Amino acid sequence: MKAFGEIRRRTLTETGDEMNRRMHRKPWALAAAIALLATAGCSSTPDGPTREPSSAPPVTAEPAPLAESVAKYDALRADLVAALEAKMPAITWAVDDDASVTQTKDGTCIFHPQTMKSSADIVEPSRNFEEVFAAADPILKKHGFPAFAGTDPVPGGWVVTRSTDATGATVTIRSKSPAYLDVTAPVQSESCDDSELPQGDQ
Repeated sequence: MKAFGEIRRRTLTETGDEMNRRMHRKPWALAAAIALLATAGCSSTPDGPTREPSSAPPVTAEPAPLAESVAKYDALRADLVAALEAKMPAITWAVDDDASVTQTKDGTCIFHPQTMKSSADIVEPSRNFEEVFAAADPILKKHGFPAFAGTDPVPGGWVVTRSTDATGATVTIRSKSPAYLDVTAPVQSESCDDSELPQGDQ
């Protein structure tokens, strides 16, 4: 029995070493394993998307003035909500937070359109965001954003997808009973103050 135990321990050690070598040889295998662990606790949801997690493209364009950005990103938000409600009519979206502008430590002015909140979690109804991609990707293209490239493994049980345009503006949809849709966009602004926002957005 002692000899058998020694052989078993050696076999397990060798198996672990071999797995480590495989992970180092194939970095994507490690990433896949981490993503699997991140979603392992969500047994009530369907199988996840087969796409790779999203990644932001490089910033290649200057941000637009605040007034122009308000019109652009408010239209994007409204179109996304309409598309999501058409795809999943049992789930509605309503304003959660008002629009605002904030300044980062490096002096960049960021516009935050109204944040939207769903009436229910969307992970399972959307087949783990596949219906979200089907509804939202054409809207993103229309407004100059790349398609959602999949969901990101995020701690805490959130399912998150993002898309970033050439100016660095980012659309995020995240769900954990319920879901939220928000946009952050760098803008040109003299004061970077909420007083510059149209009355209906404040």
